[in-house]
Amino acid sequence: MAGKPDFEALRKERNIKVREELEEVAKKMNIKGVLHHNFDWNACYCACPEGPCEHNWEGWREIENGGERFCTRCKMGAMSHTLRTAE
Repeated sequence: MAGKPDFEALRKERNIKVREELEEVAKKMNIKGVLHHNFDWNACYCACPEGPCEHNWEGWREIENGGERFCTRCKMGAMSHTLRTAE
């Protein structure tokens, strides 16, 4: 049985790729200086459905007409995760 994934290393690798993509977008758009974005560098690592997922779905919050589970680490809602991953 494989050990627990090294989520810190996986996030670091993901963040390097995101930074490179942001730099490429800035270059294509001829943006000089800071490119503003809303990416959370500390967000959970999630490679669903194929790979490891760091989310912890122990949270619960009430929403209109019901409620939803959410990740206690990054606060992503389970519904958003489902829509993002098509699971």
